[in-house]
Formats: sequence, structure tokens, C-alpha cells
Amino acid sequence: MELPDSLCLSVAKNASRLRVMKESGWGYDPDNFGPDPTYAADLYDGPYGPSDSVLAVAEDPLALFFYFLPPRLWTQIAVETNRYHTESIPARARSIQVPQRQKGEEVENYEDVRRRLANVQTVEAWQVLRAVGLLIARMLSPMRKRIAAHWSVSNPGALPANRFGKFMSRNRFFHILGNLHFSNNKSPQANTDRAWKIRPVVDVLQRTFSCGYKVPPVISFDEATLPSRSRYNPTRQFNKVKPHKWGTKMFVAACADTAYCMRFVTRMCVRDEYQLDAAFFLAQVLMLN
Repeated sequence: MELPDSLCLSVAKNASRLRVMKESGWGYDPDNFGPDPTYAADLYDGPYGPSDSVLAVAEDPLALFFYFLPPRLWTQIAVETNRYHTESIPARARSIQVPQRQKGEEVENYEDVRRRLANVQTVEAWQVLRAVGLLIARMLSPMRKRIAAHWSVSNPGALPANRFGKFMSRNRFFHILGNLHFSNNKSPQANTDRAWKIRPVVDVLQRTFSCGYKVPPVISFDEATLPSRSRYNPTRQFNKVKPHKWGTKMFVAACADTAYCMRFVTRMCVRDEYQLDAAFFLAQVLMLN
């Protein structure tokens, strides 16, 4: 039984009801959907839910973080970040000379600029993690000023002065963010995979999401939206009837009981790609074990 469009839209646009559902969850509504469906008698009745491996680290937030995003991923991110920095040195050297010419200043020798940029210390995996940690700290305690204000020697707000400077210098932080890359831009897949820039992260999450949960007897197939208004997101779509109108649509295979996401696939804009993704997604779900 399907709900009328008017009722679906009213719930989707009701922010207060969505907040309540987000906090308290939701249950089956027999008034609108009929009696609770029953399943075949031979349906899997074994244990499901969090796996033993994830429960072993559940009490340690840092260990749980590295369970889903393991250290080898951060090592790869550091490698790709250094690769991008090396590849972009010629273009950056020329861009540094442009404003010098425009202002009538003495123009640095091109080779000197390249040498200076190449002498920057190599980014390590722990430094990438520390930069991400500082971004999380800013998210938890934001300020109206730009992020550079966190290195100010005067109090920028409720936070103590120069708190970020105790963990990383400002120049080092912006060097990492300015070169942060997850994959090789020159790979052939970069021309065909819209999610190639974050593909290593997606692949790792696909594996760790499935490893962290024992497959349940009932799996829910649905769509989900990752909110994003960035113009640099090649998978961004607009849907006026969604609570988050701009974002990346995905197919999701989730536990029908707990809503835990076990696998997801990005939905593309082109219809043919959409159909191929749907078939691929269903095939991948059948491989869950």
C-alpha cells in the first residue's frame, strides 16, 4: 500500500516531525500500511547486528574511528597529497610570478620558486589526521571569523588564544588542506568515475561497514541523500521535494530493524547510468556475508 503524495510531502516538509523521528526513531504504522507483514517460515533466524570485531573496540572512540577508517587509508591519503603537491609545483610557481609582475615588483626566478616549493617537508599520515582533528574542533566550537583566527595571539572568542598553534603551525595546516588528495588525478578512472576523488575512502567504508555488521534476515533498499550545496561536487543533484534539496543521492542497503547502512552506491544523474548502478548495487548486496 502506498501513501498519497500529499501525505508524503507533508511529512517530508514538516521539520518538527522529522526532528522527533530523528531522535526517537519510527515504528510501523498499521493504520496507513495495513497489518504488519509476515515473512516466510524459512527466513534466517540466526544472530545479526554489530559484529564481534566492532564490539571489541566499541568502548574506545579512537579505536572505533580507526576500525572504519584504518591507518593504511591515512597513509594512502598522505601519499596522494604529496603526489599532488609535487605535480602542481610548476603551475604554482608561475602563479606566484603573476602578481609580482602586475605590481611591478622584482619577479622571483622561476627555478628559485620551484626549488622553494619543492623543499617543503613531506606530509605524513599523522599530520593529515591532526589537520582533520583541528577541523573537527572548529566544527564543535565554531566562530564567525575565518579559520586562521584560531592561530591568533589574542582571544578570538570563547576559545583560548592560539590554541590550534599548540598542535600544528598555521602554514603547515594550510599547506595540508591546500594539497589534500585521496586519489591520483592522472588515473584513467578519473575520466569516468564521478566519485574518483574520494573513491579510496568510499571503498574502505564499503568494506568496513559490511565487516562491522552481521547481515540481518530483512534488508531495506532505499535512497538516501548526502546534503551538499558545493558547486565542485560532480554528483550533486536538486530535488525540491526532499528535506535537503541539494545533495548526492545514493542507493542504500540497510538493516530493516536498526537502519544500519551496510552498503551504498552513488546514484548518477544520467538515466542509463542510474539503471546500471541499480543492477550493480543489487548484485553487490547479494554478495554480503
